[in-house]
Amino acid sequence: MKKLTTPLLSAAIIFGGLFIESTARADDDKAPTEKTAKKKSGFYPFRGIIKSVDAKKNTISLAAAKGKPDRVFVLAEDAKLKLDGETTELSEIKAGMFVGGRAKRASEKLVEAHTVNVRTKAPAKRKPKKKEDEK
Repeated sequence: MKKLTTPLLSAAIIFGGLFIESTARADDDKAPTEKTAKKKSGFYPFRGIIKSVDAKKNTISLAAAKGKPDRVFVLAEDAKLKLDGETTELSEIKAGMFVGGRAKRASEKLVEAHTVNVRTKAPAKRKPKKKEDEK
């Protein structure tokens, strides 16, 4: 019996060590890799009602929330202006129209509008869809 126990015990120790080592390597292979952060473009959307348009300064001012200063956007050189879906000029845009678009902060005080979509009437507010359970 002693002749059989020693080789079996030795084999168990050897194969047990190999098993533990192989599972440790498998866990290392499955380790999550760090995801690279997406670079933000710096653009952000804006919308509101136009308070004033200054063609000389090439700016559009939007009415701000109560107690805050008006938001002023300088049109970028390559800005795309549209009025009700048609390409237009800044002189066609008037106060009281609804505007939305994309802007990018050029400096701490200067915000450039790159895309400006103007509508003569504000879009209708969407009502939330009712769930089938509530009918």
